[in-house]
Amino acid sequence: MRKLLIAPSVGCCDLFHVEEQMKIINEKSDFLHMDIKDGVYVPSYGIGPDYLDYLNKHIDNLKPMDAHLMIKHPQQYLETFAKAGATYITPHTDCIEGDAFVTINKIKELGCKAGVALSPSVPLEAIEFYLPLLDKVTIMIVDPGISGQKVDPQMFVKIKKLAKIRKERNLNFLIEADGSMNKELYAPLYKAGADMVILGPPALWNKDEDFSKAWEIMENEVETELQGVERDAI
Repeated sequence: MRKLLIAPSVGCCDLFHVEEQMKIINEKSDFLHMDIKDGVYVPSYGIGPDYLDYLNKHIDNLKPMDAHLMIKHPQQYLETFAKAGATYITPHTDCIEGDAFVTINKIKELGCKAGVALSPSVPLEAIEFYLPLLDKVTIMIVDPGISGQKVDPQMFVKIKKLAKIRKERNLNFLIEADGSMNKELYAPLYKAGADMVILGPPALWNKDEDFSKAWEIMENEVETELQGVERDAI
């Protein structure tokens, strides 16, 4: 059974316990998800490149950092996030549609892996011609930057369709699901073909005031929900 990869959104760490929580996250997670929000493309704010840079300089054996750029003009900041230590740089498709090939190739020239994020209303056809260039595709299962949304079941269909395309075209990108994550979603997302899920407060931090206990609860939920689950035949 293929493992479901876990990527906590580290900007959700308690500011008074960042060091303690990051030690657990970096030891136990597969990726570090970095939500970069500008208050323009999405109506909220996130961490910045200084956060990535600090983690990169102060944590040994740091897990891969994915800079999820929920910003209106990501092209202006590719070098900044590459320099800050991002392993993956993931802009939104509708922010690069006029220069997608240039942007993706620039990310790779900077020594990073290239991802793109698709909001729920964006069809897979929007990335059809540059899919072979990608290392990761993030399927937003809710609209980005707005908490408390319900997940539309159509997003499971979208992920399944993307997994089918990946197999038919013999491509090798990761499929990531992001948004309103909770234990009820692990099985249907895995079954549809998702390789990785992003964890925010409802899926992790809110499980217990003791972060180590919260992590244990989350791990048990993932294991329990995935018991006996097989991916759909693609």
